[in-house]
Amino acid sequence: MDSRIVYTAVLLIAALVLGWASPASSQLGHFTVTADPRSNHTGFANTLQAINSLAGGAGRFHVTAGDLDDRAWENRAVIDANFGAAAVWYPVIGNHEEEDGIEMEWLRAEYDSGNGVRTSLYDLTNHDGPLGTQRTTYSWDDPTTNTHYIALNEYWNGGTNEGTGTSTFGSDTATNGDVVPQLYNWLAADLAANRGKAIFVFGHEPAYPYSWQRHYGDSLDAYPANRDAFWGLLEDEGVEAYFCGHTHQYAIRQPTGQVWQIDTGAAGNGAYETFVDVVLSIGQVRYDVYNNASGSWSLLESWTEDANVIPEPATLTLLATGCLIALKRRRR
Repeated sequence: MDSRIVYTAVLLIAALVLGWASPASSQLGHFTVTADPRSNHTGFANTLQAINSLAGGAGRFHVTAGDLDDRAWENRAVIDANFGAAAVWYPVIGNHEEEDGIEMEWLRAEYDSGNGVRTSLYDLTNHDGPLGTQRTTYSWDDPTTNTHYIALNEYWNGGTNEGTGTSTFGSDTATNGDVVPQLYNWLAADLAANRGKAIFVFGHEPAYPYSWQRHYGDSLDAYPANRDAFWGLLEDEGVEAYFCGHTHQYAIRQPTGQVWQIDTGAAGNGAYETFVDVVLSIGQVRYDVYNNASGSWSLLESWTEDANVIPEPATLTLLATGCLIALKRRRR
């Protein structure tokens, strides 16, 4: 047989195995993010239905970056109806949760026991939140994609007396949105322990809201020294993105360098619904943003970033025409 034919066949096989011939084959999974549904269960359901139709479902998990209250269990029922009762949902503490003891009681129980009806967040996370916010600050891993995720309770004051029951006087509901030194220290330790992974951080309040957004001046930017230290830490540790909400207005920016701040807008408590689909591929992260501002859902924008810590296939070795041919997919 003509050696050129054999060589071409080998290359074709390698392309199929390594994903050269089909970009979709390099995709490892995805997760989805919303914020601020509040009591608009119809708008939240509309958003989740759009996630199913446009993103192919919630993905490995769904995160809501705060203000999921009034009532949180009713929004969990919307999750169940659209994603299924077994769907993994990570709720982030927002300002409307921290001011409502009934919501906080339910969220703490969701972490402890899944409120008796689903897998607890304790069993899904590294359960290493600092004392005083151990049930509302946590991190988790996805070894398949070499990714790490962190949910921050930005309403913790650094104390160790976590709230209990319906109390709103515990340490986990004691600030108006800040990254206090104790939270910074815990975050720094968590990031240092997870170097070599693609890392995503979730909180409720933007660090750098635009002047045209709601809550400009009274988000994390109300405490500029703590905000700057927090953001500098994200930059120093190579975090991929920080997801937030609070303003009800979708916006993205890279305030000081490489880390993206992605304000996911609102999934009910806003002028229109928005969600972000984060697609993890070999060596890449793609962010797809959808909204229904025009009265129907469409892709608002999409961009891709390198994330070389997301693993790529090992060098593929093929034996052909009596020679050892080693082919390795180049990083994108």
